Amino acid sequence: MRFTALYVGGHAEELTERYIWSTDDAVTVYADKKRNEILIARMVPMKPAKPFNDSEVRKAAHKKLLQHAKERDDTVVIDELGLHNGACRVDIAVVNGHIRGIEIKAEADNLNRLASQVSAYGTVVDTATLIVAKRHLEEALKALPEWWGVIVAARCANQSIRFNRVRPDRVNRHVEPLKLLRLIWRAEAVELLTTLRPELNASNWNRDTLYVEIARILPKTHLRAEVRRILKARGNWRDRRQSLLYDGSSPPSAM
Repeated sequence: MRFTALYVGGHAEELTERYIWSTDDAVTVYADKKRNEILIARMVPMKPAKPFNDSEVRKAAHKKLLQHAKERDDTVVIDELGLHNGACRVDIAVVNGHIRGIEIKAEADNLNRLASQVSAYGTVVDTATLIVAKRHLEEALKALPEWWGVIVAARCANQSIRFNRVRPDRVNRHVEPLKLLRLIWRAEAVELLTTLRPELNASNWNRDTLYVEIARILPKTHLRAEVRRILKARGNWRDRRQSLLYDGSSPPSAM
């Protein structure tokens, strides 16, 4: 191949931080192994990557981490699932035989609310994973219980987001039935309790009374299964208070 070299000589480690190395239109790199030198046909100074945000990580996670789950008939993937009647939100929830929560902390984020979010997740989800930018990793690990999984997100040279799992998730043993029941709407709770105890005539009960009675009747394992069933069967995931629509590929939640 004929080309005009703009640079001759040197070693790779001397240029790594100053130039983008690739074989695309931006830079073409030729190596002379015998002379231990490189020849660069064209070189472009590396542009500093802008901090990636929640939206970028979310879209990449849907595409690269959650595609299989989204294709399953027995699974629903929910963006912005409200916990504790909206006091906190799960960035992405995956509901099948378990409820898995995914929290995102991108480069543009801070960790100010992480401790309270970890606490809220711990009362509801069966497993949890933090997707975190490398700049936040050390601080985040100090705030996470051992049962949380950790995935590091980073930007590639082509500006896409890649993921690297650094710690697997484990089962959370501290789910609280009453907090879990707050994932379902009042109408859904009435329907469930009416099925369980039709003689109670619970249609006029307030939400908290419904939750307490359901928790009293159902064993914890059955209660968790019923909540998952209701979430997967729900047809309207629009947030009734804010009408918040996520522009990605899965529906936003209602509280």
